[in-house]
Amino acid sequence: MRNGLGFTTRKARHASLARSVFPRSGAAAAPAGPATSKVVWVYAVTADLDADQVSGLTGVAGEPVRVVSEAGIGAVVGSVNDAVFGEESLTSLLTDLTSVEEVGRAHHKVIASTASAGPVVPLRLATTYPDDATIRMLLAARRAELTEMLQDFTGRQEWGVKLYVEPPAGAPRDGSAAMSASGQDRLPRQEWRWVTAEAWAEKIGQALSAIAVATRRHPAPDPLPGAQGGWMALNGVYLLSAERAAEFAEIVLALTAEHDALRADLTGPWPPYSFADRTQD
Repeated sequence: MRNGLGFTTRKARHASLARSVFPRSGAAAAPAGPATSKVVWVYAVTADLDADQVSGLTGVAGEPVRVVSEAGIGAVVGSVNDAVFGEESLTSLLTDLTSVEEVGRAHHKVIASTASAGPVVPLRLATTYPDDATIRMLLAARRAELTEMLQDFTGRQEWGVKLYVEPPAGAPRDGSAAMSASGQDRLPRQEWRWVTAEAWAEKIGQALSAIAVATRRHPAPDPLPGAQGGWMALNGVYLLSAERAAEFAEIVLALTAEHDALRADLTGPWPPYSFADRTQD
């Protein structure tokens, strides 16, 4: 089992996919005024935290993290250099893989630390606004929606499950047909292995959804030539009560072991990145 705090690539990807419940900064910009060297980077929305709960926490630019509060809820934010993290600079920043990894890791660190103190609504990577006043305005405008989401996420965690079909020994790992010594195609046998494993993976997914509060299923990519990880049969994320996490993991491992072609990749716990976008409900 992989813990959500230990894998950089997955951190960056999750951070970039967590859709903001706020509009983009341009849609809620403050009236034009003097140029500023700072913008406000938003990490998450929480129940109203005390300042000491984020004391010592630093963000994507090494800046001290703080809480902007309004209407009984708070945004966890940091002030960052506009020349590096402003709207005009983000495109180049986020197209560099190394930068995305580093920024995604720091973004996740703040969200995960905040989530340890209570429920959070994580915001997507690179959500910035011109000032605290704009953030307060958005918190007030979205108070009902955000409060409901915080209630829904209380005591809950996100877990990810990927199930892979491992080809039989000696078979190609790219999904192509293997040839016997006599030249006879062995594809039907491999297809049967895939079909039965895929059907069992679907049953596992149904069992996991039965104990989860919510489920998101992502399409499995087509097998790639030379892939070493097997063929993905299931790619899902699950929101569940923290008290059922051990049970969830046991179900994944036990049911996967019942089919010798399947291998499970279980990750978590995560903040509810995949469930912060209510448009998918």
